[in-house]
Amino acid sequence: MRLLLILLFSWMSSAGVHAAPAESDALLHLNGESSRVELNTYWDFIADPSSTGDVYTVHGLPAERFTRHASGVPNFGFTEQRYWFRTQLQQSSGDESWFLEFDYPPLDNIDVFLLDQQGEMLVVEHGGDRRPFAQRLIKSRQFTVELPLPLDEPVWLYVAVQTEGSLQMPAVLYSAPRYVSNTRSEYYLLGLYYGALLSMLLYSLLTYLSVRDASHLYYIVYIAAYGLFQLTINGLAFEYLWPQWPGWNNRMLPLAISVATLTLILLTRSFLQTRTLVPRIDGLLRLVQWLYVALALACLVMPYNWAIRLSTASAVISPLVVFAIAVWIFWAGYRQSRFFLLAFTVLLLGMVLYALKTFHVLPGTFLTEHALQIGSALQMILLMVALADRMRLLKQENLRIEQEARVLLEQRVLERTEELNSALRELGDKNRQLSELSTIDGLTGVFNRAHQEEVLATEWARACRQRGPLSVLMVDIDHFKRVNDNYGHQAGDAVLKTVAAHIKNFAKRKADVVCRYGGEEFMVILPDTSSEGAFTLAEGIRQGLAELEIPVVGNLLRVTVSIGLASAIPGSPAEDELVALVGAADAALYRAKQEGRNQVRLGAV
Repeated sequence: MRLLLILLFSWMSSAGVHAAPAESDALLHLNGESSRVELNTYWDFIADPSSTGDVYTVHGLPAERFTRHASGVPNFGFTEQRYWFRTQLQQSSGDESWFLEFDYPPLDNIDVFLLDQQGEMLVVEHGGDRRPFAQRLIKSRQFTVELPLPLDEPVWLYVAVQTEGSLQMPAVLYSAPRYVSNTRSEYYLLGLYYGALLSMLLYSLLTYLSVRDASHLYYIVYIAAYGLFQLTINGLAFEYLWPQWPGWNNRMLPLAISVATLTLILLTRSFLQTRTLVPRIDGLLRLVQWLYVALALACLVMPYNWAIRLSTASAVISPLVVFAIAVWIFWAGYRQSRFFLLAFTVLLLGMVLYALKTFHVLPGTFLTEHALQIGSALQMILLMVALADRMRLLKQENLRIEQEARVLLEQRVLERTEELNSALRELGDKNRQLSELSTIDGLTGVFNRAHQEEVLATEWARACRQRGPLSVLMVDIDHFKRVNDNYGHQAGDAVLKTVAAHIKNFAKRKADVVCRYGGEEFMVILPDTSSEGAFTLAEGIRQGLAELEIPVVGNLLRVTVSIGLASAIPGSPAEDELVALVGAADAALYRAKQEGRNQVRLGAV
């Protein structure tokens, strides 16, 4: 992970090299005072666009053809050009060998040459992840070359580098004892890091086998893909997993990144329940998800330089997108997102610290150098905590649902028992028919007030369990008394029947319930319907009735309705919240009448 930002910075800049005129007489003296030397500012470099020059041709070029690198790690961004680097070394004391280590395993081809002052070749070694690992004399995840330096005799060190990815040259010289100590410490820390990843992966796998939760499965794949990416970028995969397949090693880097970002999107959708909580954003995430599927497949065939650019961009952008969505959902009060948000906060903090270190805003300490590894490890630990917290909350919710179901079951048993007793007393079929008729308003054919109260309570409990919206419409016929006064009660009955039938034509879903609330007033119960959807339906009812001609007593009569609307996502099954919902719809209806009738008004719950 720590190299992702470097790759992206390389992509956004044409070259990351600070240059100054070459100093041909510059000489790096190696002695007992320092056992580790970064060669960044000691390199002279020259581009070889044709990639045809050999070391002797380059050695024979005049000094003014070279450019001295000024500061930082040499970084030429994404380029397919071959670059030559050279510096002059002289060991002033001691007789030990020095080791040249290239701390960037994804470089494709590296050629190292050591020449004496007469141009005689002392060392020739070829490496990079495009060549089989077995060709390396020093079996290390980072390409390392031993340099036997003669005492008090200047020598020329030449390095030729060519790669399809980002061309960076973080080269370091170590004395033999320092190299052994440094390598041992690095492998120890890497062992701790990958051991932690493996432990989390195995724990999550056992948990998934127990609970069969999709979020745990996505988390397992995310850890596996991320761990494989880290193994590849650190050179350990090439050393231990596929040392004889350098081509596959190059393909695995963008492929692992793409699979990790894909499973990150899947984990986000599953864990944060974006389909329910933020459906519009979920639609965008589904699109991004399929783009990442296409990218993962394309990484197997497309040129490496494009594959690594696209996958790197996705790996940097995706955590930012996920972080923004987690903030949004957490702000909306979704408790399960708190640890998820904290996990990506830690990751982004690590990215920021490493970026500031890269641009020399912060000093290069252990924390800033390993900020991304630390951030990613903490992120995965916090994601595991988030999954455990989610399971705890779901268990609590399941217990609550079971208790409600038990109460509801007991209530239904009592109801069925009463129905059975009534059936025995009233000869079964006749009683069932009467029971059905008792829920219907005899005049309008819609449900009556008693049934409305029962349905409303049931739908409120269901909406509370599912955390979904419930909307209620209160529909009142404007100036209905005038109809009775001017045309008689038979005309009024005809108007009521027509209005009821018209409302039923709009409330077509099986779950929608139309009831006669009383007199000329109707209630429409709309489960799983937002305020926007309910408002659209209400406007349809209002406009349709305003245009409808009702034949009464030899005349064509037009009537209008006023509609009050209220919508809520229940927070608890408490009856006072349900009463508040109906009260809000009734208040909205009253406001619609006061403001001129023939309109829809939305009430606040």
